[in-house]
Amino acid sequence: MTYRIKNIELYVRETPPGRMAFAIGKQSAKGPQQRLTSPLGHVRLELENDRGDTTFGCAGDRLSVRWLDKRPGRERGLKLRELVDLIEFARETYLQSPQFETPFAQWQPCHKTIMREGRRRNQEDLTAAFASALFERALLDGAARLEGRSLFEMIHADRLGIRPAQVHPELHDLPLPKILPPAPATEFYIRHTVGLADPLTADDLPEKDRVNDGLPETLAEYIQTDGVVHFKVKISGQPDHDLGRLERLWDLIPKTEETVITLDANEAYTDMGRFRDFVENLETQSPGCFQHISYIEQPLLRSFKVTPADAKILREIGESKPVIIDEADGTLHSFKDAHANGYSGTSHKNCKGFFKSLMNYALIAHYGLEGESNYLSGEDLQNLPVVPLHQDFVSASILGLNDCERNGHHYNYGLSLLSDQDKTNVTKHHRDLYVKRGEEWFLNIVDGKVRCASLQCPGYGVNDEPDWASMTNMRQWLQTRFPA
Repeated sequence: MTYRIKNIELYVRETPPGRMAFAIGKQSAKGPQQRLTSPLGHVRLELENDRGDTTFGCAGDRLSVRWLDKRPGRERGLKLRELVDLIEFARETYLQSPQFETPFAQWQPCHKTIMREGRRRNQEDLTAAFASALFERALLDGAARLEGRSLFEMIHADRLGIRPAQVHPELHDLPLPKILPPAPATEFYIRHTVGLADPLTADDLPEKDRVNDGLPETLAEYIQTDGVVHFKVKISGQPDHDLGRLERLWDLIPKTEETVITLDANEAYTDMGRFRDFVENLETQSPGCFQHISYIEQPLLRSFKVTPADAKILREIGESKPVIIDEADGTLHSFKDAHANGYSGTSHKNCKGFFKSLMNYALIAHYGLEGESNYLSGEDLQNLPVVPLHQDFVSASILGLNDCERNGHHYNYGLSLLSDQDKTNVTKHHRDLYVKRGEEWFLNIVDGKVRCASLQCPGYGVNDEPDWASMTNMRQWLQTRFPA
């Protein structure tokens, strides 16, 4: 089948300030905490096949420039302007060669062009990958919608043209549909993120600082209300502080067979030896907590050059706890390079690219044939409804993930960020994923899990076309909110 892109439009859905502030890493935890908005960038792509059928494809993600680009001395407005410029370049790249045979064949040259342009503009690889990923997912959504199949069905019927060996030649004997799970996952543990400044108990949250909107505000309250047993804990790179906080957390959380803890340093360490000391001290001081840790995420700066001595330390740590990359996963070869330096895995995030995650999944399967055990995790702090959240759950369902970092419901008040039309559409189709409490709809977390079989619909987890009229043209939004 031949496809042709007829048009691409860019939108932003502005959101209200978050319910509570959040410290993403050691730098943001130092100053006063701000309740920032979470603008959601969206792509609307119009796609036609050779039979003359036309449909839309969409994608969306939070414009999270504080995470994409942590270089000092670069204010948020500048980073947003540069990101939008790169997204607009990506749009023109896809429109320059609008006809293609398979989504994978269209994505490969476009992704390469966007990544090269990102470097020419002195952007982080992660920022360029983000721009590329938006159009990749809109393309996948449209192609699946035209065929009336879910994304899972498209992959298993080999309708996307995915050829892993074209990215990593060593994967020539690993046909993707045969190594992926035979059925999509339809429920996930919610891995609740505990930020550096998040209150653990009521003692940490004076009454004057409470939101008092009827939702939980402390970790203890989330455990009680949602039954969460999976936790992602931010660490600061200050070992004494982190060890003390982890001991408090371990005293608080449920001790069950399902209890899982992951640690995320968000590039807090600049010295491998210091990181090793932290891991060893944690095992000695809090063995119960250590036993339930699945992996440690991105301890080192993404730019950190791993020496042979560092790689040896990483492998030693990895014998007890896998160490994975996240922010360092900027290119298609980042995980393979990190693996050669002693890392044990990487994270899936739709904003880094779904095809990239599929390639990383295949690499992990390939390394498994050689007797290794490597890890692909599901991360993303602020995935919000409709498009970003639904599409990432669909990706997780294809990759066979058991749990996902999800905190958008923690920092935002249910579906209040949506228009009435979007809210009506999403709650009509996804009563497994959302529940109504009072006058608002919320993510339906029961015993620490969400159920979302309804997302296995034609396309990429989005039934109805988003309410574009309730959003703002991306360039217009930028000029109004963050003028140069």
